[in-house]
Amino acid sequence: MIPSAYKRVLSIAPTRQPLLGATIGRLPFAAGALAMVLLVQGATGSFAEAGLVNACYSLGAAVGLPAQGRIVDRVGQTSVISAAAVVNSLALVALVALAEGDAAVGPMAAAAAIAGLTVPPLGTCIRTLWSELVPDYALRQSAFALDAVTVEVAFIAGPLLIALVIGLASPAAGVLTNVGLSVLGSAVFVASRASREWRGEAHDLGIAGPLRSVGILILMSTSLGIGVAVAAIELGMTALATEHDARALAGALIAAQAAGSLVGGLGYGSRSWGPDAGRRLMLFALIMAVTTLPLLFASSLPSAFVLMLISGVALAPTVSVLYTLLDSAAPRGTATEATGWVLTAFVVGVSAGTGLAGAAVAASGPHAGIAVGVAGAALTVGVAWLGRGRLEGRAAARTPPAPAVP
Repeated sequence: MIPSAYKRVLSIAPTRQPLLGATIGRLPFAAGALAMVLLVQGATGSFAEAGLVNACYSLGAAVGLPAQGRIVDRVGQTSVISAAAVVNSLALVALVALAEGDAAVGPMAAAAAIAGLTVPPLGTCIRTLWSELVPDYALRQSAFALDAVTVEVAFIAGPLLIALVIGLASPAAGVLTNVGLSVLGSAVFVASRASREWRGEAHDLGIAGPLRSVGILILMSTSLGIGVAVAAIELGMTALATEHDARALAGALIAAQAAGSLVGGLGYGSRSWGPDAGRRLMLFALIMAVTTLPLLFASSLPSAFVLMLISGVALAPTVSVLYTLLDSAAPRGTATEATGWVLTAFVVGVSAGTGLAGAAVAASGPHAGIAVGVAGAALTVGVAWLGRGRLEGRAAARTPPAPAVP
């Protein structure tokens, strides 16, 4: 059953097409690493080289998202998304050609980096549109929650779809399917009237842009902690499944957490919330940390499935509140770039979490990797607690007053 708040958001006609486009476009982003790693590993025989190529893609995305966001804030969405979709597609097709042609790892890494730099910024752009498409502050929080839910849907459906394509055809077919989905999602998004008419505002913040805002730095740090937590737990759970001779179930364990997040997001968006978003971010971050802690004691795969489901419940609500606060913390004229910086912080957190958890697993086993994830969740709580006052003040300044009761 769709919560009534979500129905109200979707009843606003201009929201539907960009949301559909962003959802389609997120499928390949969610499944990109799976197809790319298997493509390069099949060509080189080395998971290390496959990891290097995928790291170049991630690094490119970390740089490209805020850079594209700055351009979007100045010239609009449609031209930037269209150009990015073209270059991104060509780079990924080139990567497939290089891999199928047994090229050296260097050219493949370069193609992956270009593909990462030009990932179509659908996620940053849809989150920027909510402020104009949903003027009611309370309902806009449900819109951000709905947005977070579609991300979880993408991270469940995307890898499953691409795994099916790879199983029936090849990793190359998986990468090319991602290309098709990216182009389709971008086309649907830029064809929407809301995207075509959106325009940013001029600002005089200099080269630092939204990074001059303490609120943005707080939210970036929060996002980094979430990235560390998600990535380290995924790696630790993959190691746990491997330790139990069931590596094939690692994806299902990760999907269980995403399913829990989906349920949490649906619940969060189904009710109205007050303007105290700073304290609410701390609350949901704390719930995320507390529900992550029992994963340290998962001793069997059945218990791991249940605990992963529970650990995901607060994830989508935490992300939803984060973007509600970003909506008010971003200096005027920098909304898309600010969103890009928050996503970049998440990507950096994912990279750090993967690296730290990998070293911990190698040294002490799966639960040490999970402990890195718990530390990431604790970092999120700490940052949210320390920054709650400043975030509350910024949100209060941007929140419209409630209508007077006659």
